[in-house]
This record gives sequence, C-alpha cells and structure tokens, in this order.
Amino acid sequence: MKQAGPRALAFCESPPAKARIALIFGSDPGLVSTSADALQKAWVPGTDQLNIVKLGDDDLRRDPQLLADELVARSLLGGDRLVRVRTEKDASYKLILEILGDVDKGSLTPEAFWIIEGGELNKSNKLRVGFEDSQSGTALQLYADDQASVGEMVNKRLAAAGVAIEPEALSAFISELPGDRRLALSELEKLELYAVGLGRPVVPQDVALLASAEQPRGADDAADAAIAGDAAGATLSVNRYLDAGGNAISALRTLHFRLLRVSDAVASGAGTGARLRPPIFDKEWPAFSRALRDWPAPVIHRAFTRLYEAEKACKQAGGPSDSILRQLIHRVATRAL
Repeated sequence: MKQAGPRALAFCESPPAKARIALIFGSDPGLVSTSADALQKAWVPGTDQLNIVKLGDDDLRRDPQLLADELVARSLLGGDRLVRVRTEKDASYKLILEILGDVDKGSLTPEAFWIIEGGELNKSNKLRVGFEDSQSGTALQLYADDQASVGEMVNKRLAAAGVAIEPEALSAFISELPGDRRLALSELEKLELYAVGLGRPVVPQDVALLASAEQPRGADDAADAAIAGDAAGATLSVNRYLDAGGNAISALRTLHFRLLRVSDAVASGAGTGARLRPPIFDKEWPAFSRALRDWPAPVIHRAFTRLYEAEKACKQAGGPSDSILRQLIHRVATRAL
C-alpha cells in the first residue's frame, strides 16, 4: 500500500484503524522524523518512553534477531509498544523485508506498532517496492516543503496559538526558514514564544529582530558544551547569553533541540554526523562521537524529564528562570541527572 504527499502526512496525523506498520521516507530527514513523531503519538499517545524502542542499522547488524524479538514482545509495564527503525543500508532493508514478508504470510504477528524511517528512496528501491506491495505495511512518501506548504504550516501553528502576523512579516519569516522541517519548527517555536502576549500582530520589524537575535549564540554554545561534558565552557556561555539579555526559555528550547539530535544519533547508531539536524561537520564529529558515550538512552530520557521540569518551573509566576537555566545546564554538563 502507498500514500504520498498530503495523504501521507494525513496518515501520520490520523492513521487508519487497522494500520500498524509504516515506512516513512523522503528527501527531508527533518520532515521524515517529525512525521514519525506524529505517527508515534497517534498510535501510542501518552505511552511511557520505556515502551518505545528505537533501533538503527548497527543494532540490526549486531543482532539480526533483535527486531523480530522486539516486535513480538509484550510490554511489562502495560500499554502499547512501538518499535522505530531508522535505516539507510541494504543489509537492513533485506532483514526488514524478510520480517514484513513473515507478517504478510501470517507466520509472525507483531504485538508492537512498527515505524521505519528511510531517506530518499527511488521507485526501484527494494525497501520501498516491498512496502508498496505489502498487505500489512504502508509506504508513506513525503515531499520536501515548498513555499505554499511552509506558509500553511506557519499559519496553522500561529493561529492555534492565537498569534496574529501581518502578511509582509509572514513572507519575511517564511523566506528565512531552513529547508529542514525540524529546524523550521524550531524557528517557529521561537516566533511563537516571542509573539504570545505581545498584544499586537507580529510586524516585519519583529521578524528582523528575531533573525538578528539568533543573537547571543551563547544558547547554542552552552547547550553544545553541556552535552559534550564541558562544564566550565557551558557555564561561561550561558552566563554570556543571559548577560546579553537572552531568554531562559529560548535557551531551554535550544537545549531540547540539541538533545533531540543526540537522541537521534544514539538511536540510529550514526556513523557520521552529516544526516543529523543540525549536521555535525567532519572536524566536529570526533568530539561529538566521544560525547555520545555519555548518553545511553536512559540518561537521555532523564535529561528530557529534567528539561520539561525546568521549562515548567520557568513559566510559573515569579520563577527564577535564569537560575533554573544555569542549574540545568550544569546538571547536563556534569551528567547529574
């Protein structure tokens, strides 16, 4: 079975009742990832993260039986389970298609929902063809965002938040967005945070202010240093950021986005940083790769929990936001989670 474009996106938001297996692929890895997030939420809303299993090509290479075992395993905690596989290697394609064939034949009955995330797969790609021909799985082809789809996404998000924006400001904002859906959503979050409670529509000057305000890069530097375990560098950067007038919640969102990149790298067993968003360049990869050793899945899960707690505390009336941010950055840098 196959769905493409808007129908594929609609499938991820509201999947058919009987659907349990989907291959999501396209040229924009950020769009593939966020669509997989949406499908995960639709299939297993509110599920404990311990019921979400993420596997990559290296996991399948080390233990070819692991995927089938995870698909048929039942949750010890109760509730639905979901298995997400990110793949880009032919050896993994073969294994995935063998399991899919067993499901089609009825010789394997998965207990868990199953999402496979792929890259840009041409029409003759075996993984794509296998899912398009499958009775059990669905191939969801996503097209990279164009100006119209980006505009629709921004309008929908801002309207839901009660944010008004002038047409000229909207055009200026859209023109500045990156081509990666996850990065674009990150920028949209910043605009939404800025505009909520503004008391007037967003104007072009606001967009220009936000663009220049990728301002103190200290938020990015603090997050990167903390993830790398450089406590001194993280403290210096977050202090510079706050002294320059940086917003604590914006910095927490930046840290959240950087941790998502770490989570993606760990889940996929990334052997390169080029496919991560933002990408890790060759000269930065050795240090980032070493830092990943400090970030097994349970530690990442605890970091996200602390992050959500910190943002909630910052939003409470009178909350000492700067202190909360400094404390969290230090905890991440020292792995005191």
